[in-house]
Amino acid sequence: MAAIGSIRKHGVALMIIIGLAMLAFILGDLSQVTRTFSNKNTLARIGNTKLDNIYSKQYEENTALMRLIQNKSSFDENETYQIHDMTWNQILQEQVLDQQLAKLGLGYDEQMIEDFKADMLASLNSQRPNQYLMQFAQALAQQVGPENAMAVLSNIEEYANNDQTRDLYNAYQAIVRFAVSAEKANRYSALVQNSLYFSDPLAKKLSEDNKSAMVSLMFVNPQSPSFNNVTAEVKDSEVKDFYNKHKKDLFTIYTPNRDIDVAIFPINPTPKDLQAIEDSVRADFQHFSTSDLLAYSSEKGNGSVDSTYYKSDDITLDTLKNLIFNVPVGSLIQPFVYENQQWYFGKVYGGAVRPDSVFVAAVELPFKTAQNTGAKYSKKEARLLADSLKNVLLSNQATIFELRRNFSANTSGDTTFWLPERGTISELYNGLVNTPNGGIYVYKATTGYIVFQALTRTAPIEKRQFVLYDYPIAASEATLANLKSEANAFAASVNNAKELSSTAAKKGIQVVQGNNVTSMASVINQLPNCRDIVSWAFSDDVKKDDISDVFNVERMFLAVATVRNLRDNGVQKLKDVKDDVKSMLEGQKKAEMVCEQVNKALASSNMQALAQQYGTQVMDSVYLSFAGDIYQNRNVDGMAIGKIFALPTNKPTAVNGQNMVYVVNVNQTNNATATPGYAMEKSLLRNSLMGRERNEMSIINYLISQAKVLDNRGRFYQK
Repeated sequence: MAAIGSIRKHGVALMIIIGLAMLAFILGDLSQVTRTFSNKNTLARIGNTKLDNIYSKQYEENTALMRLIQNKSSFDENETYQIHDMTWNQILQEQVLDQQLAKLGLGYDEQMIEDFKADMLASLNSQRPNQYLMQFAQALAQQVGPENAMAVLSNIEEYANNDQTRDLYNAYQAIVRFAVSAEKANRYSALVQNSLYFSDPLAKKLSEDNKSAMVSLMFVNPQSPSFNNVTAEVKDSEVKDFYNKHKKDLFTIYTPNRDIDVAIFPINPTPKDLQAIEDSVRADFQHFSTSDLLAYSSEKGNGSVDSTYYKSDDITLDTLKNLIFNVPVGSLIQPFVYENQQWYFGKVYGGAVRPDSVFVAAVELPFKTAQNTGAKYSKKEARLLADSLKNVLLSNQATIFELRRNFSANTSGDTTFWLPERGTISELYNGLVNTPNGGIYVYKATTGYIVFQALTRTAPIEKRQFVLYDYPIAASEATLANLKSEANAFAASVNNAKELSSTAAKKGIQVVQGNNVTSMASVINQLPNCRDIVSWAFSDDVKKDDISDVFNVERMFLAVATVRNLRDNGVQKLKDVKDDVKSMLEGQKKAEMVCEQVNKALASSNMQALAQQYGTQVMDSVYLSFAGDIYQNRNVDGMAIGKIFALPTNKPTAVNGQNMVYVVNVNQTNNATATPGYAMEKSLLRNSLMGRERNEMSIINYLISQAKVLDNRGRFYQK
């Protein structure tokens, strides 16, 4: 089949840049999500609100928006996952915000939404336009022209029930939803912040404690080689005590996840496979070189030959460009390999010197169709009117600009535009190229007739027509069968996650380890196309240390997977987090031991000497504030800050934070003076609650964590 698209990594967009014909968007396959859900299963729920239909609708809208903005007709698995993730987070946020606002007696009725839409549209003419709507309008303008884009936006509701334009309407609905959701979040955040009250005694206490200090500071990492001899031991009783105190706030899982290890068996063609592929290509090329082009294309199952003309700059691959433009028309393109992925051969079968763009004016005469019942003319009436207008123009009784004002379906904005060859269907462009400047050409589109007048054109340049046939370089079925036998034998030889890793290491088999993989993921630690593996890991009957059957991943590799760890909703059991808790406590205890060791060293040394010994450096004139956050305090954590402000001046001392040791010499301290009405103190208190570490998303995430959320999307979403 013809394969210029695959070799350039993108295809030629066959779009008619005229009127309503440009509103026929390509609809992607959403059957994986929008299929009818079983009454016995729930896709998702928050509280008592079932989210199945809401999720399906909003996912479809978000996908339509991403297709329009990114100019794509489909997405790969990772991009699809990102749209799923965005949709889910939006729904959860909107649900909890609606609940909270309802408790306050606030809501958004239909009239408020309509007013919001009007404000969004008006923002396009302001200095602060709605960014998503601006991107929407720009993408639309590239396809239908700026004047048509604004006309479409102003009448967007007319496209809601049209199959050809539903994607357009859905994309707009997503933008409205984004904006309304952001407005709800801003309003709720403002209400929360304005509801905070800080008493004068509390502010006074902060004023008394709020000191600042100028210090010399040195970071000492307890995990550096200088302290390899320091070993911290943590007892099981300490682990248990810590777990019991913190299990609800630190060890509660709100999103089920798995640690998944995957043994990889790449599917590569053998030398025998490569030779067989080359022999097949050369045999087909021999047949192609002695056959009629159309007959060969039909025999290969293509049935047609691309009639598009290409200029030299259209071909981005230099090797191919030379094969097409440095040979006479009629020359064969000999078999060649591209990036060890494909064989190609073909023929340069046509050439011409022609303009690359034509500048035109047009009168659009849409006729009634099943999708456009509101058109003014029937098909016959539109055809007769188009012929009549052509005769009027040829007899110079009127200009096309006068006729446009009287007859065109769209009379606003610019009346002229350029039609490039690439991006315009061949029949239309060939008709315009063969029409002299000032001449008239009538084109029948699927939705109406268009009367064109060719005004001018670009200078003619050399162009070529060519065809390419592609042959993928892939492993044979015999090679695949042998590799599958090897993978099956490996799967049968291991019984748990530990054995999978150790056996793979002995055999030189690569293992990819994924941590905290969620049920909707399609990537495991950057390993793509893993949706089937993730679905298996989240199956009801799969337990920790289970070994999977062999997966064939897109004929790129075979895989054997295991679940190294399994975490479902709720408080994790001590046995599942024991190692993590022990490691954390060991880190904290080691920091305390290193701190003690450094203080002993300071008794007979100084900060500069110790900095050289520990491979770090001393920072002079470091400003620290008792009420400042970690970012304002050179990343010194709060535990250490409290200790630092209790130190005497001019006495270098080591203090430990959560996992780091800080050597500090306090040069001077300054007491803060209370501000009138404790205004600054209350601002600091407000910032400690609503600052960078506790912003509005933190509040929303907390509300979500407290809601009863059921997420079964992984059961419904396959590849």
